Amino acid sequence: MKNSLLILFIIFILIGQFACKKPKSNPEPEPNPDTTAIIISEFTKVVDVETRNAISNLDTTDFTFTFNNSTDVISNLKVGDILVDSGSNLARYGYLRKVKKIDSSKGETIVTTEPAGLTEAILQGSIRFNSGKLKTSQIQRMELADGVSLKTLKNSDFTVFDMDYDMEFGSGQNKLTVEGNTSLSIEVFFNFDWDYCILCAPPEVEVTLFESGVALDQSASINVTSQNGATLPATRIPIATYYFEPWTFAIGPIPVVFIPKIQLFVEVDGSVTAEFSTGASESFSGRLGTKYTSDNGWGTIKERTFTYDYYPPNLDLAVQVEANVGPEVSLLLYGVAGPFTNVTACSVLDAQLHTGTENWDLDYIVGVKSEVGIRVDVFIFEDEWKTDFCLFEQSLMHLENEPLETGVFFESPVDGNWLAMGSQVNLKARVTGATPSLIEFYVDGNLITSLSNEPWEYVWDTQLAEYGEHNLVVRDIIGGEIVASDTITISLLDAKWEVIDLSSLNQNNETINYDVFFSSSDEGWMTGGTAYGFDGYMLHTTDGGTSWGKISPTGVDAPITLQKIIFLNEGEILAKTMAGKVITSNGWDGLVYPTGTDFAYTYEDFEVSDFALTNNGYIAATGNHYNEEAYKIHMAKAISFNFEPASEVDIPYYYNDNPTKPKIYYRNAKGIVYNLKDQGNPLKQFIMLNDGSGWQSMTLNA
Repeated sequence: MKNSLLILFIIFILIGQFACKKPKSNPEPEPNPDTTAIIISEFTKVVDVETRNAISNLDTTDFTFTFNNSTDVISNLKVGDILVDSGSNLARYGYLRKVKKIDSSKGETIVTTEPAGLTEAILQGSIRFNSGKLKTSQIQRMELADGVSLKTLKNSDFTVFDMDYDMEFGSGQNKLTVEGNTSLSIEVFFNFDWDYCILCAPPEVEVTLFESGVALDQSASINVTSQNGATLPATRIPIATYYFEPWTFAIGPIPVVFIPKIQLFVEVDGSVTAEFSTGASESFSGRLGTKYTSDNGWGTIKERTFTYDYYPPNLDLAVQVEANVGPEVSLLLYGVAGPFTNVTACSVLDAQLHTGTENWDLDYIVGVKSEVGIRVDVFIFEDEWKTDFCLFEQSLMHLENEPLETGVFFESPVDGNWLAMGSQVNLKARVTGATPSLIEFYVDGNLITSLSNEPWEYVWDTQLAEYGEHNLVVRDIIGGEIVASDTITISLLDAKWEVIDLSSLNQNNETINYDVFFSSSDEGWMTGGTAYGFDGYMLHTTDGGTSWGKISPTGVDAPITLQKIIFLNEGEILAKTMAGKVITSNGWDGLVYPTGTDFAYTYEDFEVSDFALTNNGYIAATGNHYNEEAYKIHMAKAISFNFEPASEVDIPYYYNDNPTKPKIYYRNAKGIVYNLKDQGNPLKQFIMLNDGSGWQSMTLNA
């Protein structure tokens, strides 16, 4: 094979499902597994710690590098080489850049770059990526427009994003108001296989599989009102954007960084001649995305089920309006736009009043449409590709010279919605036709309020309600008779506690479960062992904790008692032992990093007291070097088989007492080190804070 290629034979599965080449359906390891070829271009240069420290300036608008020192990577760098790095303080999402120009003068080297493709850096490989259900705790940054609120409960970590919006389009008298609610539960998937055809003339990269998209549970309500009429051009407003913490993993020595992004938007187009209001809702569940195979070319993934509801319009003269709300989910590679999927709930109303009558020609439609594709080429495809398609469309009303009927309808909450147990739920009804004598609201068959005047709304306190589904009914009463009613179902979410017997896994009165982590509603891990440090274990569940199995070695090979967990990815869990070591579920040994010809242990002489995962792909560990009376914050890459130490920060407090060991915690970009005391004055307590710009110390008490 040509010298331009570096072939790495990976003997074991790399990062579980993520970086294995065409995995088999049976996940059990074989006694003599086949080797997997990952081919890295010789032009690919992985930025090591020494080279990263030599960067004096990095302009992330065009990724122009300024180096003030020379390293092996810099001195051997040539035009056409590809620089790749994981997330750091210099570039939050890492980078994949091709060198265009190199200028050296006055002790500095300035390197100008342009975007590079993943398949240029890695000529052959495979990626299997699944985010699990995205959670609110994984949000790194959010941008909310005026009139938008994200509904959560204190101390909750829901996988459901529940948002209310109230937006105005136009200005002055020429104005439409669009308000409602949307709830999302989203899981991102990405699968990519590509081969290097060495026998082709010239040799080339061939994609065998590319698919990306979302598994989505979504519900939305759209309510449109106008007080005086309006005429508006098509307008789209992003109302909420969520950037999630990056996922960093490796293909051979190459770090790959994915960042899920969700943008919620509202758009409106149409004209209204007088006062007008209407609303519709839909619930959608499906798996949507883009798929490419070498045999069939481009196609779509569209598996879906749906329901819908509405309340008839209240209007005076004429209206022709379309209102849409939906999320667009994209997967950024090194922060660069890649595959995307959007799912848009839409309502279309076209109505005209017959002069001198109460009769209407009217069509009212609700539906869901989707667009999928790739915006920027970060893989191999020469052109951007996208397509749109209708997932469903349903006629809600159709009138031909007919009057509107008397009716009552739920305006909120949305049918099928998930709501937080203990929250205040606004029950709001819309009536058409004759004015009611009474409006009654029922929950599970029990009357909770009767209203004799507008507004037809009531706040239901769910503090004493039970977990699970509830049936809500609103009734329109005229002259003591029920003339109309509407029924919806909502679900209240909360944790249900039950006792699980673990005695079959040798759990007894001497074992302690120290930590637990769930990556989804079904899959989780738990660690523990004896208080003496013997018989450490890691348990795994795939059914939400109902049943557990031991995945760590047993008997004489059992690890020391395992305490805190870090979830690195679906295929690798890290755990701290009682003895201050950090081990990985990939081999049940300490973390390692390559040194050129061999591997070294990340914490060779370092006793870890606590550790956490930062938002830019690093493990932050507190502890001390053996035989040193000083604590440090030790930073290392969070990349499988390359947990390379990056830096150390001194903790200016030391107290030699076992319970008083420094602890560390990260949430998004902010970190805190706590449980700090000092030998000089043990009555004082301290913390250290980091907002991304460095560590600052603070005294908690005088």
